[in-house]
Amino acid sequence: MLEKQFLLFKIEEEKEDFVAIEIEDSPIHALLDSNYIYIIVVPINKEILIWHGSNATIRMKFIATQKAPQIRDNYGIDFKILAVDEGDESSKFKEIVGLE
Repeated sequence: MLEKQFLLFKIEEEKEDFVAIEIEDSPIHALLDSNYIYIIVVPINKEILIWHGSNATIRMKFIATQKAPQIRDNYGIDFKILAVDEGDESSKFKEIVGLE
């Protein structure tokens, strides 16, 4: 399954940080919740995708913007950081999370 090649993090607003989410046998899209922001690390594409749930707060978005570079630096400083809004996902993103 392609999801095994990815890393997933979810924002914890109270902690002002991201926590790793274990990707089991379900596709990534089944783990995404509109109330949160997630970071998906895609090593094969050298990308860090920040998915903004439609109900995520402005504060969560600010925290995500501040913390994403730290996550990127853990995996490769040459990784691109891209923001994706719920409802405006590209076909490439949908393929990564298992929607296509």
